[in-house]
Amino acid sequence: MPDRTCATRSLKVARHLQSTRPDIVPAVEPLSGFANLLEGTDPSIRFVLRDALAPGTLPAVGTRAVAPLFQGSLTFAHLTVQAGSKQYALSPADLATARKFAGSAVGPISQYAAQYGPNSLAVSEVTLELPVSVPKGVYNDTTLQEWVNGLVASGGLPADSSAVVVLNPPGPLNTDADASRGVLGYHGKANVPYLFVNVLGQNLTVPDPTDTFALALSHEMAEMAVDPSADLANPEVCDPCGPNCQTVIRAYFDSVGAFLGGTTAFPPAFEYGFFLNAIVQPASAAQCPAPPASCAYAPPRDLPPPPARRR
Repeated sequence: MPDRTCATRSLKVARHLQSTRPDIVPAVEPLSGFANLLEGTDPSIRFVLRDALAPGTLPAVGTRAVAPLFQGSLTFAHLTVQAGSKQYALSPADLATARKFAGSAVGPISQYAAQYGPNSLAVSEVTLELPVSVPKGVYNDTTLQEWVNGLVASGGLPADSSAVVVLNPPGPLNTDADASRGVLGYHGKANVPYLFVNVLGQNLTVPDPTDTFALALSHEMAEMAVDPSADLANPEVCDPCGPNCQTVIRAYFDSVGAFLGGTTAFPPAFEYGFFLNAIVQPASAAQCPAPPASCAYAPPRDLPPPPARRR
């Protein structure tokens, strides 16, 4: 697999250009996705983008959160994709394992995220079925947002305290997160925040020694917790620690959530219960890459109140 990445930053830029430069990004996203549109074969697009994304044209994202963090519950969707005669879905056992991992991860993630502001993070006991029909198994982020909004409405999820987790099984292609190009996932905002994760295999386990899902899921959980609006306001708090900016630094914990250490080694030279994509300290949130010491540290406890937010 190519170097792994999170697609949230590129999607934020694309959505920003949708509203500010419709000559570059049309109001209706093509099925081929934003990445194909912005990285197409027309060489002139590079010059147009250079001007559209020149310094000062995008909102500056600093090291502190200026908008509220997430407070609510993650609800997992059981995505079943019907593509012609083929059907793709995670097994109930694998979905249950992913939910179990998330239940272990929410505690330390919320503690790390508290450096940026008050937040709360829980995993709903409810799993919502999401059966969809997709010609040829190909869809994009706009379609995913429609699915999320439909699920929120049919499932009666509270819009002010819900986020939806969509795990994509091997097979279907979200053109905004092509796993064959190393994209593990992203987070976005429909009527509620949502997380999209490409699952790269089956027979999942919470420690995930095959690196199949936990890196991406923890990455998107943490970044959604700090940046639920996905709108260029709050920082992306995992990217500086990898994989976007450097070899990913993982924070390791035992089975009851005690911090064991942070390292780029995978698997590490010690037993562990689960790991997270490391979450950067605020002082280094604008660095790419961040210093290792700003990533490999225990979840803070008894934090002082964060500075007052300014819009």
